[in-house]
Amino acid sequence: MSKPASTSDHLDADDAAMLLLTTGISKAYQRLDYMIIRNFIGGALVSVGGLVTLLVKGGCDGLSQSNPAVVQLLLGLVFPVGLVMSTLTGGELSTGNILFLSIALLQRKIPLWRSIHCFFVSFFANLAGSLFYLVIAHYGNILSDDPYKTGTIVFATDKVLVPSASTVFVRAIGCNWLICIGVYTAFLSRTVVSRVISIWIPIFTFVAVGFENSVANMFLVPIGMINGAPISVGLFIWKSLILSTAGNIVGGGFFVALVYWYLYIFPADGAKDEIDMGSESILPITETSAGTPVTKIRSRPIPLSESLESLNRRERKFHNSVSHDANSVSPTEATRSGANSDTDEKAE
Repeated sequence: MSKPASTSDHLDADDAAMLLLTTGISKAYQRLDYMIIRNFIGGALVSVGGLVTLLVKGGCDGLSQSNPAVVQLLLGLVFPVGLVMSTLTGGELSTGNILFLSIALLQRKIPLWRSIHCFFVSFFANLAGSLFYLVIAHYGNILSDDPYKTGTIVFATDKVLVPSASTVFVRAIGCNWLICIGVYTAFLSRTVVSRVISIWIPIFTFVAVGFENSVANMFLVPIGMINGAPISVGLFIWKSLILSTAGNIVGGGFFVALVYWYLYIFPADGAKDEIDMGSESILPITETSAGTPVTKIRSRPIPLSESLESLNRRERKFHNSVSHDANSVSPTEATRSGANSDTDEKAE
């Protein structure tokens, strides 16, 4: 039975999961220069949120002593600005790509080597963008005077020297679990405002509670090191990058990608529904009689042009479906109804 056309301002969870899958395939097969530029911009824009976070942290030194919870809430409010700008303008982050690539890999639509290749390109392009924005902030003397300079040192020290290695790893799991939920809920949304809110809530949460994000650490820790934090490059790479990234992979790949792939995409009950990445048959998503949304994508190489065009077609069809009456009778049902009427007349 086909799902009725949606007239709401958001997608269903299974439709959003399928959109995550098609996006993951497109990201995996996009041109290398596009991939590098998008991730470079993503790292730089996230660093914008990190810069504002350090300004708030340094300027609230007295409040940090008397009421640290209020400061954490303020940091959670301001940090998401960079991620929102990145998401709305097409920037990419290795933390979010963990979700996309994992779903495509689980569905066997991309090979393992390609997912690893895309992740490492994303990671190092994020690092380059973050360090580039660090140069802008440093030579722009944004954080060169106290209390902001001291604030960067304290912030970096608290992130690297205070927690143990196991603590950093566990915090990174919790972080990317929330980030990938934010990405997922953003795909549920059809309007800019709802997308912003969907992203803001989980990002606010992970910053307020002090979780570890590998991409954010690419800016927050080095700028503290430049200002005098007693952190070696090796320790930064080990605790702020390697351990954080490993935890981020577990949090986004297992607790989000694997879970929602199994719930909404994993083939079951011999379903025959298909989404052809290179044809017009990309919508609608249908459900089996048992109510389990399942979809099978034809196995074939997906050129970049076809994968990007398919996303555009999918979006257009979602918008077109809004204008249809959810209770209207399909042509097949109308034909069956007419056939039954003829039979009844003959019987009489």
